[in-house]
Amino acid sequence: MKSYKIEINVGDLVNVGRFRNVETPIKGIEVDENGQPVILTSKGKKKLFSCRVVKLSPGSKTPRQILLEKKKNKKKKRAEDSWNGML
Repeated sequence: MKSYKIEINVGDLVNVGRFRNVETPIKGIEVDENGQPVILTSKGKKKLFSCRVVKLSPGSKTPRQILLEKKKNKKKKRAEDSWNGML
Protein backbone atom coordinates (compact mmCIF):
# COMPACT_ATOMS: atom_id res chain seq x y z
CA MET A 1 0.00 0.00 0.00
CA LYS A 2 1.27 3.45 -0.86
CA SER A 3 1.23 6.28 1.60
CA TYR A 4 1.32 9.99 0.93
CA LYS A 5 2.42 12.83 3.15
CA ILE A 6 0.83 16.12 2.15
CA GLU A 7 1.37 19.51 3.71
CA ILE A 8 -1.77 21.63 3.60
CA ASN A 9 -1.32 25.25 4.62
CA VAL A 10 -3.57 28.26 4.92
CA GLY A 11 -3.37 30.07 1.58
CA ASP A 12 -3.04 26.93 -0.57
CA LEU A 13 -5.47 26.72 -3.48
CA VAL A 14 -7.98 23.89 -3.81
CA ASN A 15 -10.55 23.04 -6.47
CA VAL A 16 -14.07 22.72 -5.07
CA GLY A 17 -17.58 22.46 -6.44
CA ARG A 18 -19.53 19.66 -8.02
CA PHE A 19 -17.08 19.30 -10.91
CA ARG A 20 -14.01 20.52 -8.97
CA ASN A 21 -13.71 23.50 -11.31
CA VAL A 22 -13.79 26.43 -8.84
CA GLU A 23 -10.40 27.38 -7.41
CA THR A 24 -10.50 28.87 -3.91
CA PRO A 25 -7.88 29.56 -1.21
CA ILE A 26 -7.84 27.84 2.19
CA LYS A 27 -8.68 30.37 4.91
CA GLY A 28 -8.35 28.04 7.91
CA ILE A 29 -8.07 24.44 9.08
CA GLU A 30 -10.22 22.92 11.83
CA VAL A 31 -11.07 19.51 13.27
CA ASP A 32 -14.70 18.38 13.36
CA GLU A 33 -16.45 16.49 16.16
CA ASN A 34 -15.18 13.17 14.76
CA GLY A 35 -11.56 14.32 14.76
CA GLN A 36 -11.42 14.65 10.98
CA PRO A 37 -9.68 17.64 9.36
CA VAL A 38 -11.93 20.27 7.79
CA ILE A 39 -10.72 23.18 5.65
CA LEU A 40 -12.40 26.56 5.69
CA THR A 41 -12.64 28.22 2.29
CA SER A 42 -14.45 31.24 0.92
CA LYS A 43 -17.05 28.73 -0.32
CA GLY A 44 -17.66 27.25 3.14
CA LYS A 45 -16.40 24.29 5.17
CA LYS A 46 -15.15 21.26 3.22
CA LYS A 47 -13.87 17.87 4.29
CA LEU A 48 -10.16 17.85 3.63
CA PHE A 49 -10.15 15.24 0.88
CA SER A 50 -13.50 15.87 -0.73
CA CYS A 51 -11.69 18.32 -2.98
CA ARG A 52 -8.64 18.19 -5.24
CA VAL A 53 -5.53 19.92 -3.95
CA VAL A 54 -4.11 22.16 -6.68
CA LYS A 55 -0.46 21.65 -5.79
CA LEU A 56 -0.87 17.88 -6.28
CA SER A 57 -2.44 18.12 -9.71
CA PRO A 58 -0.07 17.46 -12.63
CA GLY A 59 -0.71 20.86 -14.21
CA SER A 60 -2.22 21.19 -17.63
CA LYS A 61 -1.63 17.55 -18.57
CA THR A 62 -4.64 15.34 -19.19
CA PRO A 63 -4.84 11.89 -17.56
CA ARG A 64 -4.16 10.30 -20.96
CA GLN A 65 -0.96 12.36 -21.37
CA ILE A 66 0.21 11.32 -17.91
CA LEU A 67 -0.35 7.61 -18.66
CA LEU A 68 1.48 7.88 -22.01
CA GLU A 69 4.40 9.62 -20.31
CA LYS A 70 4.61 6.85 -17.68
CA LYS A 71 4.61 4.18 -20.41
CA LYS A 72 7.41 5.97 -22.32
CA ASN A 73 9.51 6.25 -19.16
CA LYS A 74 8.97 2.55 -18.41
CA LYS A 75 10.10 1.58 -21.95
CA LYS A 76 13.20 3.80 -21.68
CA LYS A 77 14.12 2.21 -18.37
CA ARG A 78 13.75 -1.30 -19.81
CA ALA A 79 15.93 -0.37 -22.79
CA GLU A 80 18.62 1.02 -20.48
CA ASP A 81 18.48 -2.01 -18.18
CA SER A 82 18.70 -4.63 -20.90
CA TRP A 83 22.27 -5.24 -21.99
CA ASN A 84 22.63 -7.26 -25.16
CA GLY A 85 26.34 -8.10 -24.72
CA MET A 86 27.62 -5.69 -27.37
CA LEU A 87 30.11 -2.97 -26.55
